[in-house]
Amino acid sequence: MGQLVSPRPKGHWQPYAKALLATIFWGLSFVAVRVALETASPFGLVWMRNALGAGLLFGMLAAERGKLLPEPQDRARCALLGLILGVHLLTQTIALRWTTAARAGWIITFVPAVVALAAALFLKRRLRAQGWFGIAVATAGAWILTAVSPVEFAEAKLGDALILLTCFLWASYTLLSVGPMKRSGPLRTTAFSLAIAALPSFCAAAYAGNWTSAPNVISVLSIGFLGIGASAIAMWAFNDAVSSIGPERAAAFQYLQPFVTLTAAVLVLDEPISGNLIAGGATVLLGVWLVQRSK
Repeated sequence: MGQLVSPRPKGHWQPYAKALLATIFWGLSFVAVRVALETASPFGLVWMRNALGAGLLFGMLAAERGKLLPEPQDRARCALLGLILGVHLLTQTIALRWTTAARAGWIITFVPAVVALAAALFLKRRLRAQGWFGIAVATAGAWILTAVSPVEFAEAKLGDALILLTCFLWASYTLLSVGPMKRSGPLRTTAFSLAIAALPSFCAAAYAGNWTSAPNVISVLSIGFLGIGASAIAMWAFNDAVSSIGPERAAAFQYLQPFVTLTAAVLVLDEPISGNLIAGGATVLLGVWLVQRSK
């Protein structure tokens, strides 16, 4: 008789599905921001997005009859995470007024290289020679991506620079969230951070206004998707996937994110595709792959 093989646990595919869902939502989010900005102000968009996301996650916590707030020792760190997240999303939103969603989607794939570099410099985590080479390749790819600006976007270089800045902000959020995620769990940490992230933008929007013109159905739906889908569901689903299958397997799905963004940007926004966009994006992905392989 052949050797018996133990069946896989029921629902073993669910963490992979959650990681894929988060990747799709985040890939579509750049296009949704561009659409929402046609009527919403950046401050109004960011606070409404964060408030919707926080409200949904706190509702999930209440339905589970669990604790709503992070553990006391994590609250100061989670407040800092919220401020970083708020600046990250606001910077990203402002940048998408000046650059294309497709370019932003490719540039953001530089994040794993930034995380690896920060972990090596500040957390003293060993990075092999292949990893350093991967960082250099990814950096070259980012330069190729931003070297040529599309004619339709005169301020694309400024927008690209801001998107690149958000890679460092997200890397900071990722590294600083490790402790609270372990002690307080991803759901409480994310809900609290989103709530804190909404406050500064709300104050600014209360002064400057939520809308630049009368909202329409498409912009309202875009904001709803950003808050409920890209912020709440995607962040919770990805963090849950990481806890089940590990960061490397979950992060592997993010290689699909720029392709999701590119497809949606072409179909919805009719954005141009250039040679440097494809070449630079492919080079960034190669560099990030080398970084991941070196771990």
